[in-house]
Formats: sequence, C-alpha cells, structure tokens
Amino acid sequence: MGASKIRFNDVRYRQGFLEVTNIHPGHINIETWEIHPDLDISEKQFDNKAITDECVVANTEIELSVEQAKSLVASLEAAIANALESGRG
Repeated sequence: MGASKIRFNDVRYRQGFLEVTNIHPGHINIETWEIHPDLDISEKQFDNKAITDECVVANTEIELSVEQAKSLVASLEAAIANALESGRG
C-alpha cells in the first residue's frame, strides 16, 4: 500500500495533513502534521517545498496493530454517525 494523505483545514487553527501507510509488517502507521494557521494550505500538497519545517507546529506518529486499527475505524464510524445526526438538528 502506498501512502494515503488527507489534508484537513476546515478548522484553521488545527489544520494539517494526515498520512496512513504500512511501515512495519502487520501494523498501520498514522502520522499527522499540524501546520501553522497563518499558512493557507487549501491548494498545497505536503510534499511540495511550500511547506517547510518551520510551518509544522506539531507532529505525531503512531503504529496500530490490525485490531487497534479496526477499533479506530469503529470509533470513527460512530463519530461520523453522531456528527451527521447532530448536523440535521
């Protein structure tokens, strides 16, 4: 599996990128980069030179077992259902 990157910038002061990939056998690697809110990342890719180390204000990397990743997916699906339900009201 190649890396899958997701840009998140709906909440400017928590904007950044999330990458999901496989690094260690049998594990799912998730890494996030929080980008300074003054930088507009709406059209930028994390791989380009427009985002320098100085733009990154936080970085986290975790390794999940397959079972932990399944638990994360279940939690995300429950949160999505809750967000959709609360958005209708």
